[in-house]
This record gives sequence, structure tokens and C-alpha cells, in this order.
Amino acid sequence: METIIKDLKNELSYKTRLEALDKIKDYDLNDEEYFFVKILVIKLALTDRVFAVKHAAFLLCQKNKLKKNNEPINLGKKNTGYSPNDVRKMFLKIKRQTGMEALDLDLFKEYFQTIAPQMYDVMSSEHMYFDNWIRGIYKYLSK
Repeated sequence: METIIKDLKNELSYKTRLEALDKIKDYDLNDEEYFFVKILVIKLALTDRVFAVKHAAFLLCQKNKLKKNNEPINLGKKNTGYSPNDVRKMFLKIKRQTGMEALDLDLFKEYFQTIAPQMYDVMSSEHMYFDNWIRGIYKYLSK
């Protein structure tokens, strides 16, 4: 149980959170034994920035009829929590710190993951062609 709780709390890997949710899909989260797991699932359903995680947690909440403050949990809109301006600022920061004139994708991704691991996790999950997404934004950064 400690491993599942640790995996549900892992903010740097949406895949780990998804796998943990998959492992508990058959649990009765209303059982007192799973109290802390239930709290984490509700939190993920309400606040996770990766929509796939939020959706999986929401489905578990529905299945177990979980509520927050006696109100049913709603899925809400897809929202990463990062504006295009946040992303642009991070890209400019990485470009400045690395002194990169032309994009070195591997170096860029390494820096991105190091200085903004949560943003990296969210964006890598939300963009199917993550490398192309990076290239596209980098191409239009100010010189």
C-alpha cells in the first residue's frame, strides 16, 4: 500500500501515477483500509494537470461514488495550468542558460526536465509529438 501511495504522489511522472491508478481500479476505496488512497485519488481527479491522470482518477471516483465536501466530483475542463507565456519564458530561460543558438534537442530536453520537471512531465504527456512541439516553439523564440 505504501508503494501505491508513493506512486500516486509522484508529481514528476504521469506514467507512474497512471499505473498506480490502474493497480487500484478494483479496490473498494470506501473501505477504511484505503482511506489515504481515496484522499489521493480525489485530489488527482480535481487537480492533476495531466488530463489522462485526472480522467482515470475521475473514473475511479465515479465507480466508488466518492465525493468532496458532500458534492459529486466533476471532471472539469482540460487545463495544464501552464499558459503559452509560461512555456515561452521557460524556453527562453533554457536557451539563455545553455547559450544555444541552434536547437540541440537532447540538451534542451535534459535542461527542461532538470529545471522544470513538473512542466516537462505535463507537456510531454499532453503533446503526442513532443519533440516537434519543442522544435516549433523554439523556432519562433526571439533572438
